[in-house]
Amino acid sequence: MASLALASLFLSTMPSLHEKPPATAGAESLPAKVYQAVWRWHFWAGLLVSPILIVVSITGAIYVFKAELERMMYPELMFTENVSHSQTGFDAFQAAIQEVDPDRELRFVNVSANPARAWEGFAEIRLPDGTEEIRRYYFDPGERELTGSLDNKTSFFRVVLAIHRRLLADTPGRIVVEAATCWGVISILAGLYLWWPRKKGKVWGVWIPRVRGSFRSVLRDWHTVPGVYISVFVLSIMITGLLFTKIWGTSFRAGVFLSGGFPDFFVSPPKSVLPEGVENPSSLSIDEAVSTAFGHFDFSKEGYSVGIPHAESDEPYSIITLTSVPLADRGAVFVDQYSGETLVFETDEDLPWQTHVVLAFYPIHTGSIFGLPTKILAVVSCLLIIAMSVTGVWMWWRRRPPGKWGAPRKPPAGTVPNWLAWTTVALAVFLPTVGLTLVAIFLIDWIARKTSKPIGGSIE
Repeated sequence: MASLALASLFLSTMPSLHEKPPATAGAESLPAKVYQAVWRWHFWAGLLVSPILIVVSITGAIYVFKAELERMMYPELMFTENVSHSQTGFDAFQAAIQEVDPDRELRFVNVSANPARAWEGFAEIRLPDGTEEIRRYYFDPGERELTGSLDNKTSFFRVVLAIHRRLLADTPGRIVVEAATCWGVISILAGLYLWWPRKKGKVWGVWIPRVRGSFRSVLRDWHTVPGVYISVFVLSIMITGLLFTKIWGTSFRAGVFLSGGFPDFFVSPPKSVLPEGVENPSSLSIDEAVSTAFGHFDFSKEGYSVGIPHAESDEPYSIITLTSVPLADRGAVFVDQYSGETLVFETDEDLPWQTHVVLAFYPIHTGSIFGLPTKILAVVSCLLIIAMSVTGVWMWWRRRPPGKWGAPRKPPAGTVPNWLAWTTVALAVFLPTVGLTLVAIFLIDWIARKTSKPIGGSIE
């Protein structure tokens, strides 16, 4: 019943496409009625998603400084005393893993641009049930020895990321986080509309939060004003984060794919040519493949990832600039694992513009786009989302009449202008989980009306 009640509350705030301002309505009264409608949107959207946004913001703030925190948490594991710019040692890395765990196969190696950072390898093993288990191994290329390993699923930042993206609840959790983020975007946009100065010359309470006056006014100012200054960055973080969601992210990537926005090697990866009539064909060593790639492009400036094919398959070696590196000079080389022939070589200039947009999402979302300054800005944004969520709920709790929701009054029927209704439709299309939420609300309300059972109680 709680979900039905919340659905009815959302429905009560939503303007209808059939509602038009009455002909007798005065021009002065319309802005106030629009303000009332937007306030209700802001109120309910913010109130219902605040708990989720707080969790996502806390984990996001932690993840922003992942590299810096890992240096403190795992100094002997992930960093080496012997600075090495070595471009060889991948075969030694593979041999070291198989020495401690013969059944594991090295599949990927990430090499940082920081020469003091240990190489990170992902080694998999196939379990009896057919699934694959991945463990991360770290390797000192100077000493040619392992520095340690971590379980890929239970390491600290993997857990932080699992909470951040899906609340440890797999697909349902991902959809809940996506819906909360989308409604958070709407709440912030509505909040900016409510804040927008309507009187010239007013500074306190608009541009500078008050520290004197009634507690309610001070709390409102500190809920609103700080967020205004950083709202563009907060919205950027939220919207770029949608790339990694189930519905919006999949739809966006599908659009990029259909527009030809991904490079050919991503859409249709090249394949190695299996030698005919040869049993157990020998493969190029990893070091040889990397050496071939470096003959085309210097990957060491930005850091790179080495993809290692399964033996006796048609997979090639892939050497690609790390996608997490912001504003990088990128390269991609694919090498036939048998002949050593270069199958693909592309640089930044060969990538479609849509790919550059997609690659910018991660560094913008994590604040790494311009290094430490934007990382700090990202953490401040996360803290402000938490602060706005807490102060918003606090204000509601203080003003809520006993036994009632204490929501802003609903504007009279027939007073919501078409532009606001169509803005709602546009947001529902751009943010599909919002549209799905509204469809669900309509269905719940329709069923409730058909059964003639009240589902929400008094909300005024």
